[in-house]
Amino acid sequence: METYWWYIFKVNISLSVFYLFYCLFLKNYTFFLINRIYLISTILLSFFLPLMEFSIFKSSSVNVLSTIVDLSFSEPASFFETQKQISNAVNINLSLILSVIYFTVILFLFFKVLFSIIRVLRTYKNAENYMIGNKKVVKLETNFPFSFFNIIFLPSGDCNPMIIEHELAHIRQKHWFDLIIIEITTMTFWFNPFVFLYKSALKLQHEYLADKSVLNSNYHVSSYLKCMLQQVQVNSFGGLISQFYFKTIKNRVIMISKNKTSIKNIGIYFLVIPLISILLFAFTGKATGLNSDKEINSIDYIPSLCPVDITKVKTVNGYGERTNPFTKKKDFHRGIDFSINEGESILAPANGTVVESSFDEKLGNYLLIRHNNEFSTFYAHFKSSKVKVGDEVVKGQVIAITGNTGTLSTGAHLHYEVIKNNERENPKNYMP
Repeated sequence: METYWWYIFKVNISLSVFYLFYCLFLKNYTFFLINRIYLISTILLSFFLPLMEFSIFKSSSVNVLSTIVDLSFSEPASFFETQKQISNAVNINLSLILSVIYFTVILFLFFKVLFSIIRVLRTYKNAENYMIGNKKVVKLETNFPFSFFNIIFLPSGDCNPMIIEHELAHIRQKHWFDLIIIEITTMTFWFNPFVFLYKSALKLQHEYLADKSVLNSNYHVSSYLKCMLQQVQVNSFGGLISQFYFKTIKNRVIMISKNKTSIKNIGIYFLVIPLISILLFAFTGKATGLNSDKEINSIDYIPSLCPVDITKVKTVNGYGERTNPFTKKKDFHRGIDFSINEGESILAPANGTVVESSFDEKLGNYLLIRHNNEFSTFYAHFKSSKVKVGDEVVKGQVIAITGNTGTLSTGAHLHYEVIKNNERENPKNYMP
């Protein structure tokens, strides 16, 4: 769940940054189609950027990881039975509470949108309708026109052809596709005010594009402006409709009257490329290759601390040959198991970079930290991580919290390994 919240955080950072870029540089440009593409593509990109990891931003540990995570070790049950009872105790989980609140609001907003769609469909079913080409037109006892997917809703009686052309433009340009995406985004990230500003900006670009389509159909600007002013209304059916008047009359009049933005300004859109690179760099961490060989080979990068408070450790299962409690056969235990209560801090034994942080059915939560070209350390079965892939850690920093995760764990403890030149060594040799 912690990984999920990190993902949510990163997506919202991306959305906020992309919207601020739009406000600072693109908002007043008359490149309406490009602005629409920018807004909708950056929404989608914000969902995918946190999932992208490039090797130029983080160090690789394929050889070490394949050596470590072979699932060949397991912990003796006799050491940890007491700890298992403690780990099964009922705890107030803040993450669970936040999740319940978060998804409850999403569910509420989902039903709100669903009811607005049902309302429109009921209106369509009970009203007079006819066809304009292959577009359905519905006459309503209302004063404002709008479009919904492939359907145009118009006031009863005669309707100005410019209004019809405006709504046809919404349908031809498939603005409903954008509205679905932005509604899903606002439901998912309802706590982020930038998302709602995104929604308003996108709808405004839709109106600009529809206005442009009307004026390109040989209607006079003054006649169209007069038509717009006559249609000022404030009613609404909900978020998934494109409305002729969308509380944007002032902005639309300004844009219709404004001189076109010079084509020379098109280059500003390419600034989004370094912006994406910055976000990728921020999400995946700094490249360890930036450190000099002298620095990473210093004593601070060699494991020399016990990863847990030894005064709180109840029992220790050491490195070496032992009887596997599951198979009842002799095997070689390649690390040290510290029997310790759940909720204790796990410390980094040296400076380094997190190169792996994940969950495995047998190992539970696990971490791999590369300290330099020679040493790495591995941690498994803990409750939660305090760091993520790409993070640089310092000696003595809290990197995780002890717990009891994974099917090979029978009680709260930490499994700890020291790897030197891709070979596991006795961690005892690297502790005070």
